[in-house]
Amino acid sequence: MDANILAVALAVLAFGLLTGRLRGSPLTMPMVFTAAGLLLGPGALGVIHFDVENEAVSALAEAALVVVLFTDASRMELRTVLKEHTLALRLLGFGLPLAVLVGTGIGTLLFPTLPLAAVALLAATLAPTDAALGQAFVSNQSVPKRIRQTLNVESGLNDGLAVPFITVLLDIARHDTGSVMGYVVLFASLVGIGITIGALTGWLGGRILEWSASRGWATDTTQRLATIALAAIAYAASELLGGNGFVSAFTAGLTIGTSARSLLPRTTGFAEAEGQLLTLITFLLFGSIMVIEVLDEMSWRVIAYALISLFIVRPVATAISLWGTGLSPASVGFLGWAGPRGLASIVYAVLIAETADVPGADLVFIVAAWTILLSIYLHGLTAAPLSAWYGRKTRPSEEPDAPEHQETSDLPLRLPAKTPPRR
Repeated sequence: MDANILAVALAVLAFGLLTGRLRGSPLTMPMVFTAAGLLLGPGALGVIHFDVENEAVSALAEAALVVVLFTDASRMELRTVLKEHTLALRLLGFGLPLAVLVGTGIGTLLFPTLPLAAVALLAATLAPTDAALGQAFVSNQSVPKRIRQTLNVESGLNDGLAVPFITVLLDIARHDTGSVMGYVVLFASLVGIGITIGALTGWLGGRILEWSASRGWATDTTQRLATIALAAIAYAASELLGGNGFVSAFTAGLTIGTSARSLLPRTTGFAEAEGQLLTLITFLLFGSIMVIEVLDEMSWRVIAYALISLFIVRPVATAISLWGTGLSPASVGFLGWAGPRGLASIVYAVLIAETADVPGADLVFIVAAWTILLSIYLHGLTAAPLSAWYGRKTRPSEEPDAPEHQETSDLPLRLPAKTPPRR
């Protein structure tokens, strides 16, 4: 255990030393941390010794996802999203379910012996995106703001919207309810309780924190910690009452982002520092545990599904959902590719692996791990050059009235902590 702590601490130290240096390079911190995990894991230097069913691993991964769900949702103002971000709503309302359906169809062809529920679980696990893994997609100023904000809003909301798919499919795979009505009741219970607890926690907690802040009763640091504590409260309360904690944390963040906007600097500040640290440690463990455990399980079917998921499933679902918007083929293609699989997919894969009595869980885990691994590096390496090319191709001077350049409000991005300029 001491060696594990030392390895993680050294990785955190490296994070503190290298973040500014890597800015602007083709390397991203998730790429670096995944590679470090691969190097330090039992298949290489053997410094880190965890397995995917280790309680500490699952607890860390779940904590990271709760923080990301909460902070990502808090960046979104629901009224603004509904009014102005129609492209993102299409990707969320049509693209996300389509990705699950198309991914399920491809999976049934490549893995005919895998139960349908397990195939659907795999597709749902890989449906959410994490734009922060390909930062240039959302930060390159030459990319039209409407397109950058579309990716920002989509990635900020789709990981939370995928939770009900995962939850219900897990129980279907385990044959817990036994009837269609049972699944409907299960879905309503898990999601309904999660939404109710999350909305109450976000609204009441936000009001209390704003009231406290207006009287100067807390410092900026303690206000930031108190705001993030609401995520933990929403998660734990929902789980205790039989709901889904992830849905609750996501709803609490969305409620705060809409009704208590003054708390936004606290949530984004946490996401840029402590939340990012949790995320990168998760990628370190991903490299040391998930990747090591599946390197020997590579087959042409596994790699084929991973590549099809990245190059076909997401782009096809995106193209269909954006049909009739007037976007150029270059824009549709850019949005279709700019969907890295990241933290949410890692956590969902871990949840599937550690859930008992899920037929085909091992294969789902293996395929998901390979897809995430390929996405980390393929999206990470292509984000900057592709964004630069796309930005040149869609300059406002070429077609100022194009749909890509429609005025859109800014919503904060989830990016690494800012580093001070070099002297």
